[in-house]
Amino acid sequence: MDNISLGGMLVDLREQMGLTQDDIANKIHVRKTVISDIENDQLPHVPLVFIKGYIRSYAEIVGLSVDHYQPYLNELAKQSKSHQNITQIQTFNTKRRRKTPFILLGIFIILCVIGIILYYVNKEDKNNFIEVSHYISPAPITRVNS
Repeated sequence: MDNISLGGMLVDLREQMGLTQDDIANKIHVRKTVISDIENDQLPHVPLVFIKGYIRSYAEIVGLSVDHYQPYLNELAKQSKSHQNITQIQTFNTKRRRKTPFILLGIFIILCVIGIILYYVNKEDKNNFIEVSHYISPAPITRVNS
């Protein structure tokens, strides 16, 4: 029985008791797909705490002793920690990549707004200027001191 996986042991014991996956799922209050994943030695997409609880409950129903399934839970915890570290790094990188376009877009919008404001401010200032080249300066007055 040492070469058999945890899922295989649970399936054998369940079938010996004459139970179906639906029976186990109803007793544990989970979907049948969770039971199927456990029996196929695949991790359902739920937190490790729930997976451990599902396996313990399943093992209690079919009469599998703690000594038989505890090593599998320990190995599962080790795998989960390494997987969790990798996932955290990937999540950090993904969040960082997601923020970059929004930051660049925000900077672009701010620069556009500043450009428009400066354009209108300078446009109004230009209207107040008087063009000097159209005026003729008066002739210098010569005074005679007497």
